[in-house]
Amino acid sequence: MDLTPLIYGRSDFTWNQRLWVSLWFGLAFLGVSFLVDRRTRDDYAFWGYLFGTLAFWGGLSLMESQSEVSKLLYCLINIVLMLISVLLDRRVFIVFGALGVFGYLSHLAYTVFKDSLLFPFALSALGLAIIWLGIYYQRHRTRIEGAIVALLPAGIRAFTRKQA
Repeated sequence: MDLTPLIYGRSDFTWNQRLWVSLWFGLAFLGVSFLVDRRTRDDYAFWGYLFGTLAFWGGLSLMESQSEVSKLLYCLINIVLMLISVLLDRRVFIVFGALGVFGYLSHLAYTVFKDSLLFPFALSALGLAIIWLGIYYQRHRTRIEGAIVALLPAGIRAFTRKQA
């Protein structure tokens, strides 16, 4: 955050500009952590992944969005984070991705469908499905991850932690 005045060329900057700097810093930190993770056998990249994801996700989550399309895009980005968790075998991505999806579903429940009679039942069914999927994933984790990695092109598969 101390570099934000240097990036924008002035000493006063808006909250939105701070969030963009946090987002891009988090992405850069994740990139460096990925490179460190690929070059060493020991787990030196854990803290980089944690703080990079926190900076990226925090900047992304705190941004104001007025349209439902941008909120849906936010949910999709969080789903991609959950897929990255499987590819890199890093739980930090699935935790933040799940929090983001939960935030989007909360927005739908309390804002978009607040007067709908059937939405609470649909949301309950979705919640039960998510719990079932979580249990199913935990029981069959290696097989599911192997199938996902096998679907990837060879160039991307080389960057994953687990080889199919």
